[in-house]
Amino acid sequence: MRRGDVVVVAAVTTALTLLLLAGHGPWAGRPILTISAGSHGLNAGDVPVLVLWAAAMVACARLWRDAGPSR
Repeated sequence: MRRGDVVVVAAVTTALTLLLLAGHGPWAGRPILTISAGSHGLNAGDVPVLVLWAAAMVACARLWRDAGPSR
């Protein structure tokens, strides 16, 4: 059951991260890296989202490992 919980947390965290990265609100910050015609790319506001997502994925990996073999 614990590994199932880890999968759910990882999926929800990833979905929320994608929603935050796709937003174009005033909080997005200045562009750091533009990809196409200046309308898409990595903004300063995306960096904390990516850092928190990476931390969540590391925590999920540790929980997965600590859960041991699936029963």
